[in-house]
Amino acid sequence: MIQTENKQPIKEISHQDIFSLYDMWEQLQSWQEILPVLERFFSDRKRPVDKQQIARKYYACSQVFTLFYVDFNQSMERMEKQLLELRSKKKV
Repeated sequence: MIQTENKQPIKEISHQDIFSLYDMWEQLQSWQEILPVLERFFSDRKRPVDKQQIARKYYACSQVFTLFYVDFNQSMERMEKQLLELRSKKKV
C-alpha cells in the first residue's frame, strides 16, 4: 500500500475522474465571457430613454442569466457528486 509521509493511505483517482472534473471546470469557464456583458448591462447608469430598447435588452439579458443560472446549478450538483465520489474512492 502506498502511503504519505504521515502513514496515511493515498486515494486512487483515475484519469477519467480527473478529465470529468476538468470538463466541468471548462464548462464553468465558458461563462466568463458572457457574464461581464450582463454585468455591464445592469451596471450601466446611462441607459437610453427608449423604453422599448431597454425592455428588449433586459429581456435578452434575463434569458442569458436564466440559462446561466440553470447551467450553474446543474454544474454545481454534478461537481458535488463528483467530489463525493472522489472522496469515497478506495485508498491505494
